[in-house]
Amino acid sequence: MSFFKLITPKAFVELAQKETSRRVIPVDSTWYLPNLNRNGKQEFLTLDRIPNSVFFDIDAVKDVNSPYPHMVPDLATFNQSMSELGLQRNDVLVVYDRIGNFSAPRCAWTLAVFGHPSVYLLNNYNLYKKLGYPVENDKRTKWSELGPTEYKSDIDLSAQKVIGYDEMLQLVTSGELSKRFNVFDARTVGRFDGSAPEPRPEMSSGHIKGTQPLPFGELLEQDSGAFPESPELMKKRFDEALAKLKDNYNPSLPTIAMCGTGVTACIVMAGLEHAGIRDVKLYDGSWTEWVMRSDPKLITKGRD
Repeated sequence: MSFFKLITPKAFVELAQKETSRRVIPVDSTWYLPNLNRNGKQEFLTLDRIPNSVFFDIDAVKDVNSPYPHMVPDLATFNQSMSELGLQRNDVLVVYDRIGNFSAPRCAWTLAVFGHPSVYLLNNYNLYKKLGYPVENDKRTKWSELGPTEYKSDIDLSAQKVIGYDEMLQLVTSGELSKRFNVFDARTVGRFDGSAPEPRPEMSSGHIKGTQPLPFGELLEQDSGAFPESPELMKKRFDEALAKLKDNYNPSLPTIAMCGTGVTACIVMAGLEHAGIRDVKLYDGSWTEWVMRSDPKLITKGRD
């Protein structure tokens, strides 16, 4: 079983038309890198969106006590956020973002971590609009038009789906990371090898020893930003990326995905799951936490 499912625009529209026992709720979770100077929340209020969407803010639904961005929230925070959006446990949630497949995989992953029963990732909004499916352009003043609910999940899979800093540090300092895990970093090769800057100017670029670059764009269609439609094509795209990047992959080992702040790593995770690779964890703090907490000697440049 996949952690969450991909759904084409056509299949989404058909699902919304045919489903009679449950609500089908589009969930916009657009988020941009800070150097782009764009605001996904404001765009949701003022620009086009799928009709009847709610906005899930990955900048707000997080561990507010952590100094690192986008860390997984606790169950109470998640339940409160879902209640404020007017969502119910039996809703079918279809997640998208305005870029295509950028921040939406992080939102879909979060929903699945906390056990929402029916989560889809729209593949994707660019194709949805290109195919002429309906959008609304009215100005909004709030993130949801639904009345508040008492959403209550008692499921928290973060212990199984997340690897923390202390475990990563032990694996790196013992030299065991690459022996026990495939570890892929979704940032660009330049950020990975230290030849290009991070989008956060206070951050050094580079990588964790034992990790390999797998820029998320390598797993997406270049024209639309969509994942290849079938698992077979997804696996072929993954294999081609490995060959291009000269990465190694051991299918007998579990996999860890990371990136800058735990957002685009979820694109890699979604792609791997779509290709049939199931045992994948997220290093949630990712490069930002590593730089802020680790000895500078544990920042590696170039390729291992």
